[in-house]
Formats: sequence, structure tokens, C-alpha cells
Amino acid sequence: MTDESAPAPSEVVVVIEEEVVLRGGAGTTTWLVPHNDGTVRPQRHPSASSEQLDRGAGIVWRTRITLRLERGAVLTRVHTRPSARRRSALEHLTSGASAPQRATTRTRFRVAAGGKLVEVPPTKPERTK
Repeated sequence: MTDESAPAPSEVVVVIEEEVVLRGGAGTTTWLVPHNDGTVRPQRHPSASSEQLDRGAGIVWRTRITLRLERGAVLTRVHTRPSARRRSALEHLTSGASAPQRATTRTRFRVAAGGKLVEVPPTKPERTK
């Protein structure tokens, strides 16, 4: 018999945040981690320690963040990239000085044993009949 009120064991989790130079603009990878009743950037988590990593060609910055999270916690990785959609000359001229189009992808991960991050399959929207 298991005690369901016992807290889940904690695991050491490592995530990498970075900004890289891509064709059409910068691409960034950031994370959101659970804390209290919401989420925070991993550097702001009380258990976090961070380390700036070496920058190679095309890397603006890269940071490794190590933190302790409960097994089963859900993290969100946020990728932001320049949009692959090309605008026509007319769209470019009529859009003004707006920022370039960006594509953002959010992927959820669950903390597993050993601090491994396992992708959570996206939920399918329910169909109505």
C-alpha cells in the first residue's frame, strides 16, 4: 500500500536556454518550469544554478540551468524562430516597420526518474457532434 499524500521524489533536471543566429533573424529556446501555483523561467526557481556555456559560431548566448524538481512535474520548452513564410513585395511594403514574423512552438515535458525529460504528447481537441 502506498501513501498518496507523500511528495513525489525530486530529481536533478538540466535544461539549456539559448539564442542562435538563423536566416531571417534570431532563434531562441527558453523553458518554463513549475513553481508554486504557476511557472517561472528556470533561472528564477529557488533550486536553480546556472552556467554560461561557450559560444560557438552563430550562438549569441547559451546557458545551462540545473534545478531540482519533483518527479512528474511538467516543463514547457518554448522555441521561437523566424517564420518560414515569405512575404510578397506588396506585403512587405504595406506592412510598415513591423517586426519580422515569428513562429513559436511549445513542447511539454514530464520529469521522469533520473531527471530525464519525457515529451508529453499534445492533446487532441475534442470533436463535437
